[in-house]
Amino acid sequence: MLVALGLFLYFAGQGVRYWQLTGNNSTVRDDIVRLERATGPLPASAKEQEAKLEAKTLQIEALRQLFDYPSTDTLMTIVSDTAGITGLDLVSMTAEDVVIEPRGKLQYRVRPISVIVNGPTAKVREFLSVLYDRVPVVVASNARMVNLDNSPSTQIQLRFYLSPEPIPEEIEETSG
Repeated sequence: MLVALGLFLYFAGQGVRYWQLTGNNSTVRDDIVRLERATGPLPASAKEQEAKLEAKTLQIEALRQLFDYPSTDTLMTIVSDTAGITGLDLVSMTAEDVVIEPRGKLQYRVRPISVIVNGPTAKVREFLSVLYDRVPVVVASNARMVNLDNSPSTQIQLRFYLSPEPIPEEIEETSG
């Protein structure tokens, strides 16, 4: 009987300890849920991370290709073809020296090209629209129109933003 009473007390004590730990366990679970919300979702598997990296790499490459025009001749050919497509007479086109221009945290090689075209202003707007569709990194920075009543002529300064690169840190520190 003494053994039975000892076993009863032992298992009763174990039951009380289990009941107490179960209460502590629910508190720990609540803490885990709160921490998961604070830290975000669990990290993805290696394959998922590789797939995301590959997608980002492809996206960056596609964006880089927007800025990739191998030569000034290529840009001038695009401008000339666009003038012809839109029905403008290309009078002259002059490529100027490349300049480096900072924009935000990047610096761009900028290729200015001055263009003189003859034709109505509606065609000039169409020319700029088609040119932007073909080369999204172009900006018309200046335009001057003359002889609007007889034979309209427009001089346009086109700026092609090429080769975006991060601004070197030593330049950022001296300019800030």
